[in-house]
Amino acid sequence: MIELKYEDLISGDPLFVPSVGHIRSPYLWELKPAKGIGLWQYNLYLNVLLSDKEDALRFVQMTGKSEKAMQMLRENDKLETFDILTLVNGTRELLCSSLGFFIVESLQWDKGKMAFLTTNETDEGEQQRTIGCISRDNYNEIRDAILRLNYIKVEDNTKTQTFASDEARELWEKAQKYLKETNKSKVQDKNMSLGNLISKFCALNNGYTLFNVYELTVFQFYDQFFQNSYLRAMSINDMAYSMYGGEKYDAQAWLKPIYKL
Repeated sequence: MIELKYEDLISGDPLFVPSVGHIRSPYLWELKPAKGIGLWQYNLYLNVLLSDKEDALRFVQMTGKSEKAMQMLRENDKLETFDILTLVNGTRELLCSSLGFFIVESLQWDKGKMAFLTTNETDEGEQQRTIGCISRDNYNEIRDAILRLNYIKVEDNTKTQTFASDEARELWEKAQKYLKETNKSKVQDKNMSLGNLISKFCALNNGYTLFNVYELTVFQFYDQFFQNSYLRAMSINDMAYSMYGGEKYDAQAWLKPIYKL
């Protein structure tokens, strides 16, 4: 597992991973429907990265693979999630977009190495410099690190998208249908929707408003929201102690960390 320090996570800076590049938590403004990618696409990216082998097989099946081919894939125990997602162009492009949104460097598929190469962007006409790669050997670690940089709770928010190919567009539409169908059976907690949390947080008179809160990264926002909630609970505890007393009161309880790496 890639070591991520809490101090680094709340800094908002991209974090360097040797032989890969820099991973990051996106800013809230990047999730806006007009200026950003929209929450629905963000949700799709997270769902792709959260996919296990069964989920990956469902995505591949959307590309039109025959049932016979799908059965062969299901019975192949040597295949990992990364292998399945990079098997066909459609799912490979989707995985590349999902990883690419959270990685500073550019990603390019190398068929010979069966890996996504991470390269530095350079001036026009200059050759790009390869930093590292994401392959089946380190994919799980990279994916887990990215997910730790993102609290996974988003809303549906559709937006007109652009695609590298018609195949990618078709897969996108099928993926939307798949995610909507799989979410039908889940009870959505509207209290914890990102939009509601942003609105509540900005109404607390804590210095953040709807004009500046979008400058926080996803990690920073959730960290501050839950820290604020924890401190409010501690204030109630302090008030109760001042009125009724008690033997187990801890004046330093408000300093306890609430985020577990």
